[in-house]
Amino acid sequence: MAYTFKHIEHRVYQNTFLKDVRIAVEFPKIAAADVDVPSLQAYFSKFSNANIKADDFLERGFINIFSGNHQIDFKFSLSYAEAKLCTPPYTSFKDAESFWTILMDFLDAMGIAVVNRLVVRKYNALYFKTNTPDYDIREVMGGLFCDELMRHVNAQVGKDKSLNSFERTWSMSDSDSGSEVNVVYGIKKADATEGRDCLTLVTLVKSTAPPISVTDVMKRAREYNQILFDVFHWCVREDIINNMK
Repeated sequence: MAYTFKHIEHRVYQNTFLKDVRIAVEFPKIAAADVDVPSLQAYFSKFSNANIKADDFLERGFINIFSGNHQIDFKFSLSYAEAKLCTPPYTSFKDAESFWTILMDFLDAMGIAVVNRLVVRKYNALYFKTNTPDYDIREVMGGLFCDELMRHVNAQVGKDKSLNSFERTWSMSDSDSGSEVNVVYGIKKADATEGRDCLTLVTLVKSTAPPISVTDVMKRAREYNQILFDVFHWCVREDIINNMK
C-alpha cells in the first residue's frame, strides 16, 4: 500500500513551530575489538572541546556529545547513532547537510557498511494560553489539526475531554518504499518550561525494508524528509500553513 498523502512542492517557511529534527540509524552491533581505533580517534578529535578518547567510548559502549544548550546533540553507541539539531540553528534539511555528514562520518569511522533501520523524526510544539484550565482539548486541537486527523483525535479522546496530558499515535505503512509513517499527536498542560499549555506533533518515517547501504542513507533520508513535509501538510489545517509563509 502506498502513502495517500498529497505531494507538496517543498518550500521553507519563515514562521514554524518546529523544535528539532533527528536522524537515527541502527546497525549490527560491532565488537570493540573490530573497530579501527586510530580512525575512530581521528573522528572524535573533530569535537575539539569534548576531549573524547576512542578507547573510553569502546569500553563504555556509548557516548553523548552536545552543545551547552543542547541545540546540537549526538548519541553514539556500538549499534546506534543519532544526530539532533534544534531550531535554531536548524532552518531546512538541505541547509543542515553538513551537520548530517557528521553522523555519516561516525559510521565510516566505525567501519559500518549497512544500517538495519533509518529514522527521520521531526518534533513540533505549539504553545498557547486559554481563559480556563478546563477547556475541551478537542476544540483546541481542532484549531491546529486537519479534519481527517481530528477524526482520530475524537475517537481517542472520548468523553474525557479535559485531560491534563494526552498523546496518541497514528501509523501508516508503504510497501513500495519499505517505510512506515508515525504521527504522534498530543497536548500537555501547564508546561513547566514555558508556563503555557502545549500542542505537540511528532512526525517520523522509519525504514521497514531490508538493510540500507551506508552509501544510500542520506539519499533515503532526503526522501523521508519529503514524506514528512507531505505528512505535516496532511496533519495541519490550511489556514495554519498560510500563516507560516
